Amino acid sequence: MGRSMRGDMSARFIVKVCCGLLVFCLVCGCDLTGNSSAASTLSREERLKLAAEAYFNNQCEKQWALLWPMAREGDGEALSELASELGGRLEIPASDSDTKVDPGVRSFASVLVMTIYAATTSKYPDKRNLYYIFDPARWNKGDVTVVSIRSGRISYSSIKAPPPVSITKLENCLSQENASNVGDGCVAQAIKLGLIPSFSEYSKAMDEVPTVHRPNHCIRGPW
Repeated sequence: MGRSMRGDMSARFIVKVCCGLLVFCLVCGCDLTGNSSAASTLSREERLKLAAEAYFNNQCEKQWALLWPMAREGDGEALSELASELGGRLEIPASDSDTKVDPGVRSFASVLVMTIYAATTSKYPDKRNLYYIFDPARWNKGDVTVVSIRSGRISYSSIKAPPPVSITKLENCLSQENASNVGDGCVAQAIKLGLIPSFSEYSKAMDEVPTVHRPNHCIRGPW
């Protein structure tokens, strides 16, 4: 009887270890762009749950690896989550030519892109960051820094802020309850104003960031 119980306990222990290793491989085995065949087996809900855990553990690289593959496929919630982080603890490294651009300004430029596409996507549209990016104080400074794609790379440029009436029109478009159904029109407005690049250009350039500059990393707060 004792030998049988010890055998059962050993078997259960082995199963637990194997399960733990499997989860570890699924999450940590993916590269920073999330292009792992193992990671791709995770469901959308599992990715969101693990990404939330990564956020609370200050593991921005893991969070990016879990969310970006969803975001680049047009998942509005994933785009919005990354936009929130880029406005806070997550930083995209800059190229040498962009190191003079303030990190906060660079972050907002990408928040702008992700928030607009998050609100207009047909898959899980998310509008949580619209109030943040359309704060009037942000657009009354004369100039605004936006993402620009140069030779397939993420870059930044300063443009004259669009007139208030144009910004209000864009905000109203994005705030519509069915903005995902008229998303192309809202996106066209934003592109015409010079605020964002096309999503295909942006996503391809973002795919190159980790391999060119090394991983995205957390900005640790003063706490």
